[in-house]
Amino acid sequence: MTTGRRPQAPTRREFLRQILAVTAAASACSPAGAGSASDGTGGTGEGSSGEPTTGGPPALPGAPFTLGVASGDPLADRVILWTRLAPAEGPLAEATYTVTWEVAADEGFATIVASGEAPADPAFGHSVHVDASGLVPDTWYFYRFTIGEHTSPVGRTRTLPAADSAPERLRFAAASCQKFTSGYYTAYRHMAEEDLDLVIFLGDYIYENADMGPVRAHGPEECRTLAQYRDRYALYRSDAALREVHARFPWAVIWDDHEVDNNYAADVSAVGEAEAEFLARRAAAYQAFYEHMPIRTEPPQGADLTIYRAMRWGDLADLFLLDTRQYRTDQLCMDEVGEDCGELATEDGTLLGGTQEQWLKDGLRASTAIWRLIGQQIVFSKVDFEGFFVNWDQWDGYPKARQRLLDFFAAEQLENVVILAGDLHVGGMAELNAVAGDKNTPVVAVEIVATSISSSSEVGIEPEAIEAIIGNIEQVKYFNAHSRGYVSVEVTRAELRARFKIVDTILEETSPIAVEAEYLVTAGVPGTVPVG
Repeated sequence: MTTGRRPQAPTRREFLRQILAVTAAASACSPAGAGSASDGTGGTGEGSSGEPTTGGPPALPGAPFTLGVASGDPLADRVILWTRLAPAEGPLAEATYTVTWEVAADEGFATIVASGEAPADPAFGHSVHVDASGLVPDTWYFYRFTIGEHTSPVGRTRTLPAADSAPERLRFAAASCQKFTSGYYTAYRHMAEEDLDLVIFLGDYIYENADMGPVRAHGPEECRTLAQYRDRYALYRSDAALREVHARFPWAVIWDDHEVDNNYAADVSAVGEAEAEFLARRAAAYQAFYEHMPIRTEPPQGADLTIYRAMRWGDLADLFLLDTRQYRTDQLCMDEVGEDCGELATEDGTLLGGTQEQWLKDGLRASTAIWRLIGQQIVFSKVDFEGFFVNWDQWDGYPKARQRLLDFFAAEQLENVVILAGDLHVGGMAELNAVAGDKNTPVVAVEIVATSISSSSEVGIEPEAIEAIIGNIEQVKYFNAHSRGYVSVEVTRAELRARFKIVDTILEETSPIAVEAEYLVTAGVPGTVPVG
């Protein structure tokens, strides 16, 4: 198979056509307008780069909570709370600030149930991560941060049901791919109005490239340094609709490729960067991701950050969150979307790496939940047209790794396995057979593909033509290449309903939204059927 650095620009992951990546130099992305980042030489998560302060903290140049608040990765008795100090008026001193946090049973904070102080360390871009503990299972709370005279917006979050409980339902939204330059985050305004327990974000939270879009723009250079990635996250968090959904619900976030570099594979750059240079870039990107996400993980160690993890919703559902980017082998056929170059027959690659794959299998085998949900980044279904048109960045490019999981589902007789995917900027619902793509073998799982929040399907082919092609694949029950939005999923003890919600336009900040399709999976019954 192909190994090592690739000698030419990569294909984009867009379905059916390669787009040359436009990459540039290593100077800073334009400031985000929500506080300047540090010089990019911050630490890797060990200690503080700031000097101890005396006589009180350094003065703030302005209101510090411009990026909002967020929560995520709840457990039954705790949840991660996040903010980052980023005054619009100018940079903070290279010193550690102390931030007070509070969790209350009511929005007016009359009944405070947990509180404390947390450092905003310049080594982490003055971000704050609090593991607020001592909470009651299956309960909604409100939280806020204060420093000096400044109080953050109020966030709303919740804990998981107790592991031995029997909850009646779980409601979550699955979203991915929110390129700032492609349009507004119109769909998030509708998501904020839903009755959700959780938002599952499946990757491409930021895009690293330099780009000018129809309504918004990135900076003039591609992100490569810690300062650049910090500014890019701050730019994305400048969107009010995104901040609102973060404040409204807890999130479970995983990354894909654009949090670092389009179509990278482990330590292999898609554009031929030297390994040491690329790993330095990956370390900067991973640290910026950690700094801006309410994620339950240890700080990054250099170019490594473990993000695969699991959550348990009582006995109703187990959620496994995967990383298909950091541990994968290099893509086949120079990652040029198209016909098999002869490498597929001998392919023996991995998307998860051995350790993560075994962790997933062990977790699925041990699960006693009714539903087994797998949140990961890329399309799992076989849509390679028997090797004539393969997207090597998807599971189609790693068929043995995919078949190992399908074999495991079948051998363990796992019921109610639902795989969530994003990445391709299309929406879809599909059945997964015990042998990938073979309709004559039993259905062992279903797949829900969330379309993008804003990223466009720039494939060079009319969406209707793509939909007609994919529509010929019997296992694909629903497919759209023309819309932006998200999937709203309701899980009960008897069934799972997936509602594909799309907005009319992302070129306006507000737009009507509609359920384009709804599909039902009945517990204990393989496959999916349309509703209505």
